[in-house]
Amino acid sequence: MDMTKIVEIEGRKIGPGNPCFIVGEIGINHNGDPQRAMEMIDAIADTGASCVKFQTFKAKEFLVDESLTYTYFSQGKKVTESQLDMFQRCEFDWSEFKNLFSHVRERGLIPLSTPTDRHAVDFLDGIGIGAFKVGSDDIVYTQFLRYIAEKGKPVIISSGMADTEDINRAVKTIEETGNDQIIVCHCVSEYPTPEERVNLRKISELKKLLEHPVGYSDHSQGLTAVVGAVALGACYFERHFTLDKELPGPDHWFAADSEDMKSLVTGIRQIEKNLGAGTFRASDEEEKMKSLARRSIVAAVDLEAGHVICDGDLAYQRPGTGLMPYEAVHIIGRRTGRVIPAGTILALDMLEEES
Repeated sequence: MDMTKIVEIEGRKIGPGNPCFIVGEIGINHNGDPQRAMEMIDAIADTGASCVKFQTFKAKEFLVDESLTYTYFSQGKKVTESQLDMFQRCEFDWSEFKNLFSHVRERGLIPLSTPTDRHAVDFLDGIGIGAFKVGSDDIVYTQFLRYIAEKGKPVIISSGMADTEDINRAVKTIEETGNDQIIVCHCVSEYPTPEERVNLRKISELKKLLEHPVGYSDHSQGLTAVVGAVALGACYFERHFTLDKELPGPDHWFAADSEDMKSLVTGIRQIEKNLGAGTFRASDEEEKMKSLARRSIVAAVDLEAGHVICDGDLAYQRPGTGLMPYEAVHIIGRRTGRVIPAGTILALDMLEEES
């Protein structure tokens, strides 16, 4: 029996036995444009996803060294620029999130965001966010994890760059506040993640390590990894989203566009159906198939009354409406109670009682 705890976010249950919670990660791919963010919300809603996620930050809060640069691919070129400039370009006035979250809910989805400081946590809590996402970079920021956990809402952690000690420490920090609503996501902090380093088996290891739901924060490309992740037990999934892979910025070219996201959602829902319940019983349709496909014990030759049946007297043929082949042990060595023509499906009442 799976003892994994169920996490609930705004009425949606996440964990074994529930549909995978699918997140379209807008992140900073709105490029600082609230109208584009609105369009992205609509596009994600149209894919059938469960949730839209943002990032809520002030760049100067987490960047102390303004000389730091970041190198990425964009529009087919290698770009190196100031981290501060890049993040400031993608900052929102926090008042924008009220309108964006409202629109997410109007479209029937759940809004989430990744805060990067305590002011952002307080702001998101104040506008009624249902859970907090913590990026891989902050899994070791225990003071921040504790502050978030004390809000009493579910906490979703990505585990990129983390080892077992980092993961256990983070989970324990949250649990010590009395908050047991935790999801830990397998994640590889490479953008994009090469296929040979996706390491989906980590999901199985996380399931052994934790009593909390395990998710998958995906930076790979294509459909294969996410289908494999859900098959291995991931209950939560997120992928970066863009309206156009050719837009300028660090995360657009490898992000999922609308068609990609639709394929991801379809693939997840299909593998969930394929996985089934894991029970060892025939389906209703298989029960109907038994009589058509299985074999019965049949008289191979004409049998006289009082004949002692031997193995050579028996054949095994369709339909499977009579005694099964493994029941031959109950027939061989017994006498027939009447004449039995060749081709007759045998039944125990055609035989004399055993002495």
